[in-house]
Amino acid sequence: HTSLPKKKQFTEPTQMRAAIRPGFLGGNLPSLSTTQAKPIFTPSTNPNDVLVKVKSAAINPVDYKLPKFVAGPIFGLDFSGVVENVGESVTDFAIGDAVFGTTPTGSLADYTVVDTKRIAKFREEDWSFLEAAALPTAYVTSLQGLKVGKVSEGSSVLIIGASGGCGLAAVHLAKAMGADRIIAICSGKNAQLVTEAGATEVVYYNRNETLQAFFDENEGKIQCVYDAATGSGRGEEYTETSMSLLIPDSGEYVQLNGPTSVWLKGLMLKRLAQHQHLIITDMNTADLEEVLLSLKEINVKPLMNVMPFTEEGIKEGFDLLKSRRTKGKIVFDLS
Repeated sequence: HTSLPKKKQFTEPTQMRAAIRPGFLGGNLPSLSTTQAKPIFTPSTNPNDVLVKVKSAAINPVDYKLPKFVAGPIFGLDFSGVVENVGESVTDFAIGDAVFGTTPTGSLADYTVVDTKRIAKFREEDWSFLEAAALPTAYVTSLQGLKVGKVSEGSSVLIIGASGGCGLAAVHLAKAMGADRIIAICSGKNAQLVTEAGATEVVYYNRNETLQAFFDENEGKIQCVYDAATGSGRGEEYTETSMSLLIPDSGEYVQLNGPTSVWLKGLMLKRLAQHQHLIITDMNTADLEEVLLSLKEINVKPLMNVMPFTEEGIKEGFDLLKSRRTKGKIVFDLS
């Protein structure tokens, strides 16, 4: 008689590709590993988590600013992908769902394990995986910042550093919130870009007399100043001049960054000036869903620089991020 062919045993991969922080402190040059251990996931030990096969991942300045002992061995926060397994307490997500959000264990890897509070579902007919990965940090930060800034129908908003990832996100969302005066501060070469995104006025930061004239003429006229430039690495400092622009008693100054003194006062002492706010992103499902709805309402997609997930692609992406001349988001295609 003939013996039946043996069934092939399918073994789960135990290793994966990942952009890792090398060395003890993790330096700031990522290297691509193909032998990183795949995260271990079991529904009982990860009851509120999902295991995600990452399709796309995006990077932010915080990725190269934080050391390895704070941020962990794998680079990246923002990702999109497909749910491969769910924890036993998870009811809102199922295997096969397309999801996006942030992961604290590193997004530039083939797999990640993440708490469902930090992700949301999206429809693949509405968004590509690349587009979804570009949204979480930049857009949720901007949404929360503009809400702190009390932006609503008819508001005036000044966005400083308007052509970067967070700046463009703020322009898009200010438009979606119904602001009727959206002023962008950026370089002259990005004027068309921010105007197409929804800015109603553009002020060039590299023309000092024009910039000064703007600050002089708009004293006390702005509801929200959203500052994505101060403290971001090139010595920009807009805090003092921005505070003078606020509508007395109701205007709000919202900053994403600042010198150590601001972090100390804002985070530890909770003693920033009245109407001055330092935004620390609180990633959550509801705000991720609101971002999708807001962008759909104004029919806008994020601006992206798509890179391959290769050693060269990773180097190019991080070089571009550090140059601080990026328009929009840097997104890696892991699919």
